[in-house]
Amino acid sequence: MNPTISLVVLGYKNFETVTRLCLQSLVPWVNRPAVEILVVDNGSPDDSAAQTKRWCEANKGVRCLLSEENRGFAGGMNWAASHASGEWLLLVNNDTVFPSMALDALLSVVLAAPAHVAMLGPVTNAAGNGQRLWNPTASHAEWLEIGKTLHANPTHQLMPTYRCDFFCIAIRRNVWDLLGGLDTQFGLGYYEDFDFSLRLRAAGFDQMITEDVFILHVGSATFKGSKEAKALISRNKKLLQAKHPTARFEHTRLGNLAILERYQVLMSLGVWTPHLQFRKDLRTGALYGDAPKSIIKRWLWKRKVEKVTV
Repeated sequence: MNPTISLVVLGYKNFETVTRLCLQSLVPWVNRPAVEILVVDNGSPDDSAAQTKRWCEANKGVRCLLSEENRGFAGGMNWAASHASGEWLLLVNNDTVFPSMALDALLSVVLAAPAHVAMLGPVTNAAGNGQRLWNPTASHAEWLEIGKTLHANPTHQLMPTYRCDFFCIAIRRNVWDLLGGLDTQFGLGYYEDFDFSLRLRAAGFDQMITEDVFILHVGSATFKGSKEAKALISRNKKLLQAKHPTARFEHTRLGNLAILERYQVLMSLGVWTPHLQFRKDLRTGALYGDAPKSIIKRWLWKRKVEKVTV
């Protein structure tokens, strides 16, 4: 029987300071029958490939894939997915950490997901859409504790999102195959996740956020802030706009607002628990922290958020 989830960790450079932290957090799920773990080194120019191989050899049951070239994010994930056998793919950036019970919580969510839901994004501390929770003073250790609380107290609710952020994303394998994986035109990275989200939506499938799964997004310095990154962002945004002329480039605040509006619906239906309130409390502050700087836009925003803060 195939595993439920094929978890793919894509690493590039900095194994010791980045990738190892992610992999060590996955050790509790190594050799679980429902979870297949594949670790990829994407043509690192340093000694990360050798270190990846040694880590996999020390953790029997993990599959090690070493690329001779940097295939980019899309190409690397496509290549790894071609070796996977799970019913769901879980694509994971190497700059993430899995708190206690994270994969157990995810297994519960994907097994219960309606057939029309083809993609599920967990919540996190840092993302560009509604997957981001809000607690700007929390340390990484405090976020991991928040994650453990979410996992121990599921609400079994799925939340709306216009697109998903691919720091960690669960995708039905049959839909992945139908859409042909990620578009390698996006090169080394940026906007291929947005493109996949829009193609999935156009194909008639739904994507949702699960607040019952939290993954810490530590953040990596592989490209951040570099001239290369800025050039890629500019190029790939234009590519996305050419492919999807009606794409909406929404601020994070709108994704957060959509979920708070969903909470209001649940309240009106009498579907409310302390665990939903806990999640709401992790979002409400963002309504003010993300407010527009323009006086007029801030006033208009205030009128919108008044409806979801009662």
